[in-house]
Amino acid sequence: MARIRTIKPEFFTSEDIVSMSPLARLFYIALWCEADREGRLEWKPRTLKLRYLPGDDCDISELADELIGSGLIELYEVDGKVYAEIPSFKKHQIINNRESESQIPSRVEHASGTRQARVKAEGKEGREGKGREYSAEQQADSTPPVIKIPLNDGSEHPVTQADVDEWAGLYPAVDVMQELRNMRGWAIANPKKRKTRSGVVKFINAWLASEQDKGGATPQAPPGQQQQQSLSGPLVKPFPQRARA
Repeated sequence: MARIRTIKPEFFTSEDIVSMSPLARLFYIALWCEADREGRLEWKPRTLKLRYLPGDDCDISELADELIGSGLIELYEVDGKVYAEIPSFKKHQIINNRESESQIPSRVEHASGTRQARVKAEGKEGREGKGREYSAEQQADSTPPVIKIPLNDGSEHPVTQADVDEWAGLYPAVDVMQELRNMRGWAIANPKKRKTRSGVVKFINAWLASEQDKGGATPQAPPGQQQQQSLSGPLVKPFPQRARA
């Protein structure tokens, strides 16, 4: 049952809100109307799509991933049923005293985690998960990452050697590993500008594409080759000989 909720002017300039896509922001507001007085709701993405975004051509799973990656909603499972909770709900909403008490169980320590609950809610048990986020997590279980990019929720996005090889083929003028180190350094230095789980791959590709357009970094010769070149060249530049009278 949808409910009347309030929205504050500062919502539109909040850092965690402006970093999301416009439809993800609208979906977040819609969840306020769906949530009970405790900020809890049954997690049925397809139903929510039909109820609140019926005229929009969008992937509701991607919008949900943005909210989850930003920490704006938490998914959990109790007795085999998946729910969502909006952690900051009671901080920003004024609840009508006549509103019914919550009938949804609270998020408890023994409830299953976010990713497991999300996979079950979207009907992905027993088959490959949709989207790069799931494949990246599955790869991380078996393939150690060569570098990690810090995200806005405190976690890190693992980058495997296979990812590096793929990007090296797409952006041949770029030293991909060095740019990934630059991205990690940028994310560490700018924690408020870090990307979401669903947006980090797009961020990486945009960064590498920009470097490709600039011509990329000229790869340095291996240390042994550099030493060989320095030894084979003249150590002192000779003075030009005077012309004889």
